[in-house]
Amino acid sequence: MSAPEIHPEIHTDLPIPLAVAGHHQPAPFYLTSEMFGGLPVQLAGGELSELVGKPVAAPHTHEVDEIYFLVSPTPGAARIEVMLDGRRHELVSPAVMRIPAGSEHCFLTLEAERGSYCFGVLIGDKL
Repeated sequence: MSAPEIHPEIHTDLPIPLAVAGHHQPAPFYLTSEMFGGLPVQLAGGELSELVGKPVAAPHTHEVDEIYFLVSPTPGAARIEVMLDGRRHELVSPAVMRIPAGSEHCFLTLEAERGSYCFGVLIGDKL
C-alpha cells in the first residue's frame, strides 16, 4: 500500500492587506487566521527604513496578546518608541515586547537601517 500523496498548502500572494482598528492603512499580513486550516496566530508587519518618524497607527487595542518583534541587519540599528497604556518604552533591535490583550498601544519608528523589520505577532484569530 502506498503512502497518501501530500499536498502542501503554499501562499505566495503576500502580504495580504487587512484593515486593523487604529491603523491608518491596511496592515500587511504574512500569516492570517484563515491560512492552513485556521491558525491560532497571525503575523503582520514590514520593513521600517521608510517609516522613520511616520506613525502607522493611532493608539488602539486588540482582543488578543500581541508580540512586537524588532530585528535589523546590524544589532542596534533599529529603534522604536512603544506607547503602552500611556507609558513610553524604547526597543532597540533585536528585541521582543509583549502587548497584553486590551492594552492601548502604538509605536513610532525612531531609527531603522534598510532591512530592519518590526512584526506584530497576534496570538489568536482576532484582530
